[in-house]
Amino acid sequence: MTLNSDLFILIKSMDKNERRYFKLNSELQKGNKTYIELFTQLSKESTYNEKLFKEKHKGKRFIKNFAYNKNHLYTLLIRSLTNYSHTSTADGKMHAMIAECWILFNKAMYQRYFRALARAKKFAYRHEKFGYLLQILDMERIIIPKRLLQKIKADEILTEAKDAAGKMMRIFEYGRTASMLLNNFRYFGLSRDESQTEELERITAAGIMSDIKNADSTRAMEAYYRVQEISSGMKADNEIKHSALKKRYEIVTSNPHPFKDYILNYPINILYALTECCLALNRTNEAESYLDKLYSEVKNEKFSLEDFEIFREYLYLRIHLKKGEIDKAVKLIPRLEGILMKYKDKLQIDTELSILYHITICRIEEKNFSKALIAANNLLSHPLLSKRSDYESYIQVLNLVIHFELKNYELLRHLLVRTYRYLCKHEKLFKTEQLIIEFIRKLQKVKTDDDLNFNFRTLSKKLNRLRNDKYEKNAFEYFDLLKWVNSRLV
Repeated sequence: MTLNSDLFILIKSMDKNERRYFKLNSELQKGNKTYIELFTQLSKESTYNEKLFKEKHKGKRFIKNFAYNKNHLYTLLIRSLTNYSHTSTADGKMHAMIAECWILFNKAMYQRYFRALARAKKFAYRHEKFGYLLQILDMERIIIPKRLLQKIKADEILTEAKDAAGKMMRIFEYGRTASMLLNNFRYFGLSRDESQTEELERITAAGIMSDIKNADSTRAMEAYYRVQEISSGMKADNEIKHSALKKRYEIVTSNPHPFKDYILNYPINILYALTECCLALNRTNEAESYLDKLYSEVKNEKFSLEDFEIFREYLYLRIHLKKGEIDKAVKLIPRLEGILMKYKDKLQIDTELSILYHITICRIEEKNFSKALIAANNLLSHPLLSKRSDYESYIQVLNLVIHFELKNYELLRHLLVRTYRYLCKHEKLFKTEQLIIEFIRKLQKVKTDDDLNFNFRTLSKKLNRLRNDKYEKNAFEYFDLLKWVNSRLV
């Protein structure tokens, strides 16, 4: 991405208050205001093509030295947004409080300095900003009021600093544990054998996770249940995952101050995860209720409605699939494909791959196997598919199903060998996958409809048994192969 598109995207992402703040501050400045005209014209564009933009505004002041004017405007916008955030976010207010303390200290206004430090410390504790708290304690250590004994006060500050540093480190430890689990999930997907489960239990039973009493702050408690959510989700233990998510939501809503103004919007993120979890539990009505709550939260928090558009369409696709409302799900596909194009550089990779995967599932459920093949190829050709090896392996199996339905038997011979080798190489050839590969290989030799039906009935019985297996049942979380097989029975 170049500055050309960065500047345009930055301008289009600004809300009304941010634009108003920028313009008001610009009016107070002296000197050349060419950048204001450039800002105004870029704001009017719906898409950006630099060549066409320069031709359209040929002769205007901002076109002369265009590269300089773009860079100057970008710098001013970042500065304006930074200043604006200082008045509206907890981090911004914390910066302002610390700056005030330094000014008062440098002006030798010590009484006000101590009062300002006390306010800043109280704010830091309330919002659990332990990093800022350490900075405040360091400032408090520089000069101690005469009425306090130096040694006693110094010892108190040291104890307080150790406590703050310890709390901050424990939050980081929970974050590290969560990252280890997420890396495992991206590589393995849902747990499919004993070794994967043992690794999960090793990570979640040791160190900081060994005792909930280690979670000695609100943020640490939320992080503890975040780890529990991820680990139970990887084992497809969705009841425990659901419980952990509800505890996370209760924590961040009962004491919201430590979670305000982060890059991650905690309530919205948790509600999104709760909606997905309810779908895994086949609780579609509850999923819809959380989706409604998510929309209310988005409006209350002035969260980007464009970002919510991504969540809403994708989650409704999955809700309709769970309900068996295939026609309604199919109608959402063009909108989702539009979202994939519109937010190409904005979507998180997990979200993008998940949308592509579920579009493929939807086309299979629709029995539109020509379009299912297009959707599968879109996912298979994605340059970052390897970042989610679970999708990478399951789409290989679904690709076999699609080509079988399309009667591409010559191609299937090659695909069966390639898929088998791929799954073996990546240690993904579990019982369910092996059963499907062997089944499709045999079907190529079937001559009569009766033999075909017999083979499908045999497969249905075997899949039923695997669906009750501790680990193989997790394969059905990605695609209900039994549903596909039973739909073929006469």
